[in-house]
Amino acid sequence: MWYNTLMKKGILKRQLESLADKNTLRFHMPGHKGRGSGDLLVPRLDYTEVPGSDNLHQPTGVILEVQKKLAAVYGAEESSILVNGTTTGLQSAILGCFSEGDKILVPTNCHRSVYGGLALGGVEGVFFAPACDDVLGFAARITPAQVEAQLALHPEVKGMLLVSPTYYGTTSDVRAIAEILHRQQKILIVDEAHGAHLHFSERLPEDSVAAGADIVVQSTHKLLGAFTQSSLLHFQGSLADRDRVRRMLAMLQSSSPSYPLMMGVEAAVDDACLRGKQVFDAIADAWDTAQKHWQAECIILYGQNQPGYDKSKWLFGVGGGLGGALEAQLYADFNIQCELSWADGVLALTGIGTEVWELEALTEAIYALDKTLPRGLEAPAGFEHQAFVYDQVKTLRQAIFSGASCAVPLDEAEGALAADFIIPYPPGIPAVLPGGRLHSAVIDRLLAMKRRGEAIVGLDDAGRIQILKEK
Repeated sequence: MWYNTLMKKGILKRQLESLADKNTLRFHMPGHKGRGSGDLLVPRLDYTEVPGSDNLHQPTGVILEVQKKLAAVYGAEESSILVNGTTTGLQSAILGCFSEGDKILVPTNCHRSVYGGLALGGVEGVFFAPACDDVLGFAARITPAQVEAQLALHPEVKGMLLVSPTYYGTTSDVRAIAEILHRQQKILIVDEAHGAHLHFSERLPEDSVAAGADIVVQSTHKLLGAFTQSSLLHFQGSLADRDRVRRMLAMLQSSSPSYPLMMGVEAAVDDACLRGKQVFDAIADAWDTAQKHWQAECIILYGQNQPGYDKSKWLFGVGGGLGGALEAQLYADFNIQCELSWADGVLALTGIGTEVWELEALTEAIYALDKTLPRGLEAPAGFEHQAFVYDQVKTLRQAIFSGASCAVPLDEAEGALAADFIIPYPPGIPAVLPGGRLHSAVIDRLLAMKRRGEAIVGLDDAGRIQILKEK
């Protein structure tokens, strides 16, 4: 037998138990932070499609009832539970709303799942760069003026994909952008993966359902208490073809959807209804207090004077390229694990499982580490997290499905066409798309990230990437 007694059992389980036993303060996904919330889920409730349990792909009973309840909570006309994550929701929305050859506006800070949806459907993205933050350099938001300009340049587009809030907590004016698009009968799909909590606190930015988007896809695990891989898709208005989107969901999601995941979505939203306002108001109050009385000299708490900032994101900026070191010291010295770091920053992600004392502990740890930093650090450069500019020679579909490839060292790839996505993680925004020309500026940025030890999907252990064999 391939499985024998010499093999280790439960390797992943033991590793996760080892991490959990450290009782680390969790400022990273998922939102429940390892604490129970809502109804306890146990294996005996892990059912399949039998009489009485309903069917996610054609609900007529209890699942339909739950989805109606969830739509009512969020103020949507219709909602669907997702068990394959926000990725499947975004891809189903793209495939359901647009046809092969259609063009849509796609800001270059979109998650890799969006580009996968474009490739699957043969939909062409009209790519443009978001407005970047002046301090930390990341792609911060799309302005209504940018949307107006892109529509003037590309009147043939059928709609737009928008990310709001971003991983870093910045938001776009979704309401204004929706109005601009709707005046021309164009569809707005919002990737609100990081915003399922916004609805529950008036101290946070307006959620995209309330702002009028046609389709909104949310991760209920990132800041709420659902299990990882659990999400929601909300519909409203008459522009999106709901039947077609649902057909795509049935094709892309598992035909054996997890009932614990579905129960987890409902339990997480129930929990947010009961205490979401209290929790996220307290987090926003703590953020305001910290910002008002900030004591660190070399480390900033990002977000002051940023309109529509999501205060559930505690983003710290630091100069001298010390972001990775700061994250490592938070873990080593204070047992605090953050969501991500890069050269100029560290992101501490809160959630419905976060308690105020933990934020106080985080703040005190930042102050303590700030005292160890040399005074007069150079300002954050931020250039490596600015939006990438794509030079597409082939469409995503052409490059992925019809191109032979070979591996070459990244530092020898200038001028070649990428055969695969090249994606710094986190947050999962591609630096290069399949079919895109590799230019020296992008290669230099990627090599700098690699030298710092940052994870780059699409780059193998030998530092090679896949490029297309051009005729």
